Amino acid sequence: MKENKGEKKMKYSSLLPFLDKEDLADVANRIISGELEGIKLSTLYPFLDSDSLNKIIDFLIKEKRYQDIYHAAPFLSSEKINELYEANGKGELEGFKTSYLVPFMSRKKIKQIFEDLVQNAENEPDDEDEDDDIDVDED
Repeated sequence: MKENKGEKKMKYSSLLPFLDKEDLADVANRIISGELEGIKLSTLYPFLDSDSLNKIIDFLIKEKRYQDIYHAAPFLSSEKINELYEANGKGELEGFKTSYLVPFMSRKKIKQIFEDLVQNAENEPDDEDEDDDIDVDED
């Protein structure tokens, strides 16, 4: 294919929306295996179906590639988001930061987490909260 001098070179990412789900899954697997280099796994996330993305996330969990999971969060199902949150709560994802998942959780889940944190705060007060004992009526 001959390029025109004034035309910009086409990028692979512009073709991703036109690949079928099997081809996208294949590209993802080739990136993970190291066969394809120079292509970011995260560019595929918006175009992968849920099953393919879940399989990739499961692999990334095993490899402790949390940064890649954080980038995938906007494209994960609420079930997968909750699964990651619960696994982290059980200590299965050492070093994983659940705060990256919060924007993609349901309001119901966020409220549940908040209520749990409030309950725990009542039972285990923070040492950092000592400044909260300020008398606001001082004159």
